[in-house]
Amino acid sequence: MRSTTTDESTVSGRIIKIAVLAIAMGVVMILIAIGTSLGMQREIKAKTIALSGDLRIAPFENNNSSLSVTPVDKEEITTKINASSQEISHAYPFITKGVLLKTRSEFEGAVLKGVTEGFPWKEMSPYLTKGVFPSYAGEISKELVLSATIARKLNLAIGDRVSAYFQSETEGRLPKIRYFILSATFQTGFPDFDDNYAFVDMRHLQKLNGWKENQIGGYEVFLHDNTHLSAYAKKVYALLPPHIDVQTVDQLYQGVFDWIALFDFNVLIILIVMILVGTLNMATALLVLILERSRMIGVLKAMGASTDQVQKIFLYNAVYIVTKGLVIGNGIGLLLLFSQVHWQWMQLDPATYFVSTVPVHLPLHYLLGVNVLVLTICVGLLWIPSRIIGDIEPSRVLRFR
Repeated sequence: MRSTTTDESTVSGRIIKIAVLAIAMGVVMILIAIGTSLGMQREIKAKTIALSGDLRIAPFENNNSSLSVTPVDKEEITTKINASSQEISHAYPFITKGVLLKTRSEFEGAVLKGVTEGFPWKEMSPYLTKGVFPSYAGEISKELVLSATIARKLNLAIGDRVSAYFQSETEGRLPKIRYFILSATFQTGFPDFDDNYAFVDMRHLQKLNGWKENQIGGYEVFLHDNTHLSAYAKKVYALLPPHIDVQTVDQLYQGVFDWIALFDFNVLIILIVMILVGTLNMATALLVLILERSRMIGVLKAMGASTDQVQKIFLYNAVYIVTKGLVIGNGIGLLLLFSQVHWQWMQLDPATYFVSTVPVHLPLHYLLGVNVLVLTICVGLLWIPSRIIGDIEPSRVLRFR
């Protein structure tokens, strides 16, 4: 039997073209929405983890402040996290302290983050703009790592010296002064971080605070697998002394994570609207196709075909039409996403979106899931208009030749 979709000169042929186009454009919109949404979420999460780890373990006073206020004995934390070391990729101690950085003509406030030789600079390497990250091994180092934003405000170049003024803990005394050498600059795209943070050897801050060698501000922990991050955080918290808190990365950057969680809702709305548009177009095309082929339906029924058998013929054609739209939509959508990955033609304002270009991430199971979902819903809902076939009686449609 000749396919009911091959005669493109008929009314149904033109409507089917529109239905195929609607499904194709819907799939393109869905793939772009999912690919860019997942890409944004993954990129922003990767940045936040690179800046603070998956977990931050510190006294309650330090976790509720951007500065390390209360020291904690390193052993109080390390003995507990070592109990589950197989789940930890790396962990490092840190101290944060406020500072005023000054050159001959400029000055800028910042938060110094003191780290040790175990700090995972490789996590920061994607954001390195100039210079080389220090190691902080061996003797105490004067190397300073600044954000490119602060370095630009201070007119500093790699190798330049900068004065650092620290408030004295004794009231009325002059600030303490230290001198550092700029060794590297970075730019993460997070304004709150780029405008405020810098890295130094943690031993400087221990001396400035009058802390002992084993006293730190806290620990930041990177996990091999952060899929069950909240459960692991509760596990560690239960092992620690009562004065020490554990915060996950999404708690540290709650505003950012609440914002990117809205992407899922936006994608859901786009998915519903696009499937609804595609289904309505397909329903219209199917109805026109059935009415246009009513004589053929009458002949088939007169020859003994049941309503279900005739209905399946049209539903098979509907599957063909939807599949054609899916193939075209997948081709265009994947081509657009591929071009964005390689040429990055869609730009963003990093001050607003935390990234300079639109990132793309579309796992295979999402791609297959979208296609199966669209095909299932469209064909499933088309069963309703196809029931009109049962109302077509051979005696009526075959009355005139």
